[in-house]
Amino acid sequence: MTCGTGSQSIFLAKRGFKVTANDLSKGMLRVAKKKSKGLGIGFNWGDIRKVKLGKFDAVISMFNSIGHLTKNNFEKAIRNVSNNLKDKGIYIFDIFNLDYMSKYGSFGFEFIDVAQERDGFIYTRFNKNNLDKKKGIMTMNQKTYTQKGYNKPDIKKESWDMQIYNFDELKSMLSKNGFKILETYDVDGKKFKKDKSMFIHLITQKIM
Repeated sequence: MTCGTGSQSIFLAKRGFKVTANDLSKGMLRVAKKKSKGLGIGFNWGDIRKVKLGKFDAVISMFNSIGHLTKNNFEKAIRNVSNNLKDKGIYIFDIFNLDYMSKYGSFGFEFIDVAQERDGFIYTRFNKNNLDKKKGIMTMNQKTYTQKGYNKPDIKKESWDMQIYNFDELKSMLSKNGFKILETYDVDGKKFKKDKSMFIHLITQKIM
């Protein structure tokens, strides 16, 4: 659920897993279908808060996708994920760690997030983000420059809010909605540490 352009779906399908993928963005689904031809992945358009796809061993939502939901809507999503899982099914997701971002986040100044060259184009992305520590809302402000040679660059600006959480808040929300936490990791696969991990990657299990 929230498969985006299909990175995890393709990875899993290539390793023999039977994969059904879902996203709210029709544009991203088109890209995912094109990238995954011949792998037998079933792609579906739908909202993580209410889509019904069947009963699965596991549901995965990565790349901070749950951060695009309000707290209330994330709880709706958790309950709907449960509806799409078998008994004792696994739900895996990730999100920025509010405790870490409150202490060490890069806020109040612009910084380069990505710089790369591909097919003769140079892509440079700048971020200038803000954080409301009380509400756990991070406002993302991005400018992406795309330039070929010394031509005038194309500049795309985007801004959106992202709801982020600390570990204790997630544990409470998951427990309230029928899940227990099995494992937690940082983005590099090391064990999660409340005040030192930028991300919280959670492996949770449906308990009711």
